[in-house]
Amino acid sequence: MAVKQSPDGRPARGFFVNVSSLVSARLFLALSQVMVLPIVARHLTVDEFALMAMAMSVVVFCSVLSDAGLGRSLIRAPSYNHEEWVSVFWLMVAVGTGLALVILAIGPLWAAFFEQPGLVPILAALAVVPLCQAVSAAPNAEIERRENYTGIAKVQTITTVVSLGLAVVLAILGAGVWALVAQQISLAVVRLAGIVALSRFRPNLTFKPHLIGTHLLFARNALAVSAISAIKAQSAVIAIGKFNGEAPLGLFSMSARFSRLPQFGLVGPVSTVVYVRMAKAQDDPARLVEIYLSAMKLMATLLFPALAMTAVAGTAIFTVMLSAEWAQVAPIFALSISGLTFEAIAVVLVACIFRATNRTDLHVRLSTESALLYIVLVVAAAALSDVLAVAAAISVWGFVIVPRGWYLAKQVVPISLPDCLRALSVSVLMSCLMVGCHIILRQILSPGHVAEIALAGCILAVGLGLTVLLQRRKLETAVDVFRQT
Repeated sequence: MAVKQSPDGRPARGFFVNVSSLVSARLFLALSQVMVLPIVARHLTVDEFALMAMAMSVVVFCSVLSDAGLGRSLIRAPSYNHEEWVSVFWLMVAVGTGLALVILAIGPLWAAFFEQPGLVPILAALAVVPLCQAVSAAPNAEIERRENYTGIAKVQTITTVVSLGLAVVLAILGAGVWALVAQQISLAVVRLAGIVALSRFRPNLTFKPHLIGTHLLFARNALAVSAISAIKAQSAVIAIGKFNGEAPLGLFSMSARFSRLPQFGLVGPVSTVVYVRMAKAQDDPARLVEIYLSAMKLMATLLFPALAMTAVAGTAIFTVMLSAEWAQVAPIFALSISGLTFEAIAVVLVACIFRATNRTDLHVRLSTESALLYIVLVVAAAALSDVLAVAAAISVWGFVIVPRGWYLAKQVVPISLPDCLRALSVSVLMSCLMVGCHIILRQILSPGHVAEIALAGCILAVGLGLTVLLQRRKLETAVDVFRQT
């Protein structure tokens, strides 16, 4: 194959252009899913969503291992060495192939564990997903190294249209759970094709083991973090499916689809760009703290009020969007979203600090402690109670693990608990006031579902405006931090 080496140039676009490109694409995907879910949910049963959740618990675990942390390591390399990148690429291809074989082997065992024979063909079809992700890791790293996030955003947008369109068509045609399977496969395959076309990286048949040593050292801890995080994330699915049954798992799975949207749509894109910028400021601890607090403040301002109003008006929102069958998703979402949002905003960015400063040992430590606490809480809640107890346990976990992350970060950068709390305080307090206002007005007005959603939207608009107004100067300062980065 022809070799096209990547330039080691500097970013041509600013922070906010990069973030806006990624956020726009992710928000398009998030909003598309919100629009598509009502269609899909009306053609699939709760049990079919549960079956997909059981299958994805294996696929997600393998997917997070698919690049073994090597893609992040390539981004950190001080200069571009094509033979080095090609060697890492072939290693990742081998890892992806191995993971696909693992999924095929686990299929019958997983089906027996849940007593669901239908899981075997579903897992066999989904085995291609981690392989596609492994193959795309090096080309994607090359694109991110050039900070061509606009190109990545275009690929994500095309992938979104194709995968969601396929899911809707198949659901309407009566394909059942296979509509969701086709969505996941098309996400992986179309994204791979787009990333390969966009990237300047082209592999040849070179493989030099001595060039991948430093990347393996970096990837060792990154791989451990990914494995631990995957086990943690899927423990709730496994526990609910085993102890509480298919129907509660289907409801929990739908709640998770909505609770993941903010992290996918905003926190993920922001952390991607923040990591690249932190990596360039890795020798300036004070600068890293400044970037961290600024990013956290901006995300908290946008996320806390919106998610608080979604939670308090959840019964109306989920009934109107998905049908009355899915109204029980509302209390699950409300009980879990506060801790999930707190953790997503604070801990994901702490992880950027650890990776940027090459203190992945601390990242492993935090991830291990986080996973152990999460697993103990959710498994105990599922075994002793029900899915609502699991949702509450998830929020408890979030409130406990965030301060722990800040404490560990103090070993690397001069971060302080009061500064972190101040960055979040105004948004949290305003969100609580907005929730209280909604509850009072709902009791007085007794609105129907549509009217209640409109009421929540009005309160959100006013509350968000006040939140921005109360901390206008601090938000301007936070914005300036990234303009100067």
